Amino acid sequence: MSKIAALQLATLPLSEMRLDYYLKASKQSGANLVVLGEYVLNSFFTELLTMPKNMIKEQSEAKKESLVRLAKKYELSIIAPFIEVQSKAYKKVCLKVTSNGEISSYEQQILMPYTHWNEEKFFSNKSTNLKLFHFDYEGIKCALLFGFEAHFDAFWALIRSKKIDLVILPSACTFKSQQRWLELLKTRAFLNSVAILRVNRIGQPKHDDDWLFYGDSLYINAFGELEDRLKSDEEMLIIEPVKADEARKIWGFDRLAKKHKA
Repeated sequence: MSKIAALQLATLPLSEMRLDYYLKASKQSGANLVVLGEYVLNSFFTELLTMPKNMIKEQSEAKKESLVRLAKKYELSIIAPFIEVQSKAYKKVCLKVTSNGEISSYEQQILMPYTHWNEEKFFSNKSTNLKLFHFDYEGIKCALLFGFEAHFDAFWALIRSKKIDLVILPSACTFKSQQRWLELLKTRAFLNSVAILRVNRIGQPKHDDDWLFYGDSLYINAFGELEDRLKSDEEMLIIEPVKADEARKIWGFDRLAKKHKA
């Protein structure tokens, strides 16, 4: 049975000891794929706004080196959101590091545009035609989205068309939005016959008590049923995803959507 480990963590220190501990535990639990939440490798967005660029670059480079080294050490693949520092800009991406050191990345395509959380202004990510980052993991067809992107129908149409079994969703959800996210993701899972693994971060940014990240990482099956979830502590969730063929066959939403095009 394929297993995936979801690590519910706050921003990690430069030392790789804590990450090493959880990756070792993930491997011992039988998982060969590990997922981290948003702003776990890097400081949270509000902190980045005031951090010197050389400090952000040092943080990113150190964490990337750790990912590659530890992926090889424990023979794991790791998915982790990451701040890419360029000569004149920053990009918000998600890395997929394999056990042999290969790195692929997914650039977030739709970013937060709000006054209190304006990632769209801060990052240089540019996208016109939306694409789906997807890959196979031990017979399971997986797709990767950032948390905010879960709100947009276009991604889910792509997920249905490619018959994805599992959507992996790193996030940084806050402001007591647990119930809203649960209902949103249960609905997305059911209507698209796809399982969802949401991996949310915990903790607070420095000097800012308003931003409390509550965890609540969860796994919803392709029938829209909540199978497992974490609370608000630093924890690890192990899931055993299966193919979504049964849900697709019973409900046939993808087949009917093709038959009844607008």
